[in-house]
Amino acid sequence: MPQAIIVDDEALSIRRLKRLLEEEGTVGVSETFLGPKDVCDYVREHPVEIAFLDIAMPAESGMSLSARLHAIRPSLDIVFITGYDEYAVEAFELNALDYLMKPVTEQRLSKTLAKIKRKHGTAPVQAATDSGSRLAAEMSGNGPLTEQELRVVRLIADGLSNKEIAGRLHIAPETVKWHIKNAYRKLGIGNRVLLLRHAKDNGWLN
Repeated sequence: MPQAIIVDDEALSIRRLKRLLEEEGTVGVSETFLGPKDVCDYVREHPVEIAFLDIAMPAESGMSLSARLHAIRPSLDIVFITGYDEYAVEAFELNALDYLMKPVTEQRLSKTLAKIKRKHGTAPVQAATDSGSRLAAEMSGNGPLTEQELRVVRLIADGLSNKEIAGRLHIAPETVKWHIKNAYRKLGIGNRVLLLRHAKDNGWLN
């Protein structure tokens, strides 16, 4: 059974989601956190495969935390939890497995758990199909980058700052930074010069 953590600044939300997950039985909840503190240390030391992250936490956003967690464990699946529907598009653009609106319902959670089942081996035929789709995407013109990541790269090439890119794409500056870091991680590079060179060499700036 894949093991998950829950990170939220609302104890009631944690208890509700944990209860729903335990009743369904697809995912084991190995630990819960009332905020982002100690989460990264825990993930370094335990075989966590899924993280349910609240997006709007005062100490650190779930999107920022997800970037730090992926730096530790790139294979970690992220499911964002939010009370604000406008975060939904950004959640998917950050390569999240799924997102859940608060209050989390049993019916909506079942759809997320179906995705987890497919990815973690309980539905092998579909999992193989999903893997093939990912491979096909990586062989397409954008390589492994999402459309939003590619937009960010092109705006960097145009000389825009992170703040200007955020305004142009109607996203938070923090999300722009996340997209850039995600592009670095996917492409195995560490700075903007190499990122733009890679994009130019692959024809992504045309």
